[in-house]
Amino acid sequence: MVKRVNESPREIAFFDVDDTILKGSSGIFLAQMMVMDRGVTISLSEVGDYIKAFIQSRAGAIEYDDLVEKGLSRFEGFTRAQVEDVGRECFDNYMRRYIYRGAYKEIQWHKRRGSLVVLLTASIKIIIEPLGEFLGVDEVIALKPLFENHRMVPKAEKPYCYEGGKLVLARQYAEERGIDLKDCYFYSDSISDLPLMEKVGHPMATNPDPKLLAVALARNFRIRWFSTVLPHDFKPTHF
Repeated sequence: MVKRVNESPREIAFFDVDDTILKGSSGIFLAQMMVMDRGVTISLSEVGDYIKAFIQSRAGAIEYDDLVEKGLSRFEGFTRAQVEDVGRECFDNYMRRYIYRGAYKEIQWHKRRGSLVVLLTASIKIIIEPLGEFLGVDEVIALKPLFENHRMVPKAEKPYCYEGGKLVLARQYAEERGIDLKDCYFYSDSISDLPLMEKVGHPMATNPDPKLLAVALARNFRIRWFSTVLPHDFKPTHF
C-alpha cells in the first residue's frame, strides 16, 4: 500500500467514463450483454427508436428526460439487487476488457498525489459502480434511477449527470469537501462536457471528439490520447 501524500485532499480528479476510461461505450456493452448473454429480445424498431432519440438529444431536438426514460425502461420492474447483478456481469464480461491503460495510469498518478478520484458519467450509477470498485476510486457520480416499492421505474434523480448537470454535481461534491474547482482536473472526450471543463483549473481533453479537440487546441487544454487497454487478467493496485 502506498500512502497518500496529502492526508486531507485539496484537489479532485473527475473522470468521464465512455471513451475516456473505457474503449467504447458502457451503454453499448450493456446492450450487448443483455441481448447476447441474457437473451433479451430487442426489436429493430426499438434499436432505431433509441438511436434516433440519442441523435435528437445531441442536436437538442428531444428532451433529455425522454432519452433517460428510454434507457431505463429496459430495467423497469427490476429490484436493486437484480440491477446490481446486471452491473457486475457487464463489468466482468465486457467493461473489464476495455479499460484504457493510460486512464488507469492517470488515476494511479492522482491517487499517489493524494487527490480524490471521482467517476462522473451519464451512465447508470449501479451499472458503473463495479468499474469504480475495480479502479479504487473515491466516488461514482452518475445517473441515479428511482425505485418505487423496491422496483426500478424509468425515471432518475435530477440534475442528470450530463452537460450542465455534470457541472452542478461536480461543484456540489467539491464544495462539500471545501475544494475549489480551480484546483480540480476533469478528463473527458466529449464537447458535451465543456461546461465543467471551462470551470476546472485542469481540463484534460481525452481522446477528444472533433469539436472538443478544436476547443482544446484553441484554449490550450492539455490533451491525452489513449489506445491500448489493460491485460484481461490485470489486478489493480489500490492505495
